[in-house]
Amino acid sequence: MAIPGSTDFSQLAITISGSDIRYGLFINALIAFLLVAAALFFLVVRPVNTLMARRKTETDVEATTKECPHCVSNIPSTASVCAFCTRDVATAS
Repeated sequence: MAIPGSTDFSQLAITISGSDIRYGLFINALIAFLLVAAALFFLVVRPVNTLMARRKTETDVEATTKECPHCVSNIPSTASVCAFCTRDVATAS
């Protein structure tokens, strides 16, 4: 019967050289893991990521930086001295 929750693969096994390999237990565990992982992802991770994106208050890092012409490091756009190579840089106007 193909009703969810009633399918049981635990009796599936293969016999090789007199040893039973019960691969049905692995299939049951795999299905249970995937169902729990999907439920956690859609009920916890996605809503939290949506809320975090909505409540984001910091500015974009790339918009407030410039490149030092001497050492090619990203520094704040209002900096007059590079924090990495300590050389004078022209301020952005």
